[in-house]
Amino acid sequence: MMASQKRILLLIGIGMAFVLVACGTTISQSTQPAPAPTIEVTPQTSLLATPYAQEPAAGICASYDGTIVRVSVNADIPDPRCIKVSADQKLNIINHTQNTLEVTLGRFTASLEPGKETTFDTPFGEYLQPGVHQIQVTPCCGAELWLRDK
Repeated sequence: MMASQKRILLLIGIGMAFVLVACGTTISQSTQPAPAPTIEVTPQTSLLATPYAQEPAAGICASYDGTIVRVSVNADIPDPRCIKVSADQKLNIINHTQNTLEVTLGRFTASLEPGKETTFDTPFGEYLQPGVHQIQVTPCCGAELWLRDK
């Protein structure tokens, strides 16, 4: 009987040694730092910003002759709220608020101090697809631009 008990203890000891080795391998693997994530940049298929609509929400949109379209950002509402533009026109935006504004349209961004203005000196057709685009103004109130088909 003693011999069979010794064999059982020996087999249990060998089994535990295998378990400990296996656990040790698992622990050492889990404590290794995880590889850094790979960030892939997807190439843009179009350099033109996509409109959010094909027609504006406002019933009436102003239109301008000439190459410069002017938008005034006021404390409560932009003037005009909606503008029909052509591909060869450019945006001039004026800050009539008491705050510094962040203005974004397509791939362009500008920071405007109170009372200042800036012109995005690239024609709309070079960075916007036809349709309605929102001039993003932080903290408030950007106009809609309706770029008609070229």
